Formats: sequence, C-alpha cells, structure tokens
Amino acid sequence: MTRPAVHFWASSVAVAAAVAGAAALLLPRELGTRAWLLTVWTVGVMCLLFGAAALIGAGVGVREVLDAGSTQQAIEAERRSRSAGRASFYGDVGWWVVATGGVLVAIYFLAWLILR
Repeated sequence: MTRPAVHFWASSVAVAAAVAGAAALLLPRELGTRAWLLTVWTVGVMCLLFGAAALIGAGVGVREVLDAGSTQQAIEAERRSRSAGRASFYGDVGWWVVATGGVLVAIYFLAWLILR
C-alpha cells in the first residue's frame, strides 16, 4: 500500500474512532446507549451525504470560479486538471469524508450487533 493510501485510511479510521469516542464521553449517561448509537449513525450518514455533495460539486468552488472568470471555465479547468492526473482518490477530501462516514456507519453496525 502506498503512503498516501495508508495516510488516507488511517486518518479516516482515526477520525471516525475519535468521533465515536467523543460521542460516548460527551453524551450524558442517562440517555443510554441508544443515544450514542443514534449519534454515531447520524454523524456517519451526514458524512456520507456531505462527501457525496462535495464529489457531485466537481471540486469547483467560489475561488475557482473567481480565478477562472466564469463557472463554465472553472468546470473546464477542473476537468483538464483531473484528466492530467493531478487529482487522485487519496487526495480528494470528498472521498475522505465519504470513507470516514462509511467507517462510522460500520462502527454503528458493529456496536449494534454487540450491544443487542
């Protein structure tokens, strides 16, 4: 596995574990494990949705549009940079957020099976 791949997956799993741990520590004990499960599930699904929105947005933001002069030119510049091989799976924050959301949903299902 390449260094960017290891960094991508290790940071994704670490952040997901930190979020699940923070939810366990910060939620009041009176709410119980269902509140923790709901929190982990909700954060995971929100990560999946925000990551998908970032991927659908084609990586074009306000800065890119202002630099290019128009939205169409910014989209074309983004397509050219992707076809030139500058963008990769492991360097795209949208895929990282999707991966982190997937890990959180996996944590939810594992915890649900264990706590059932």
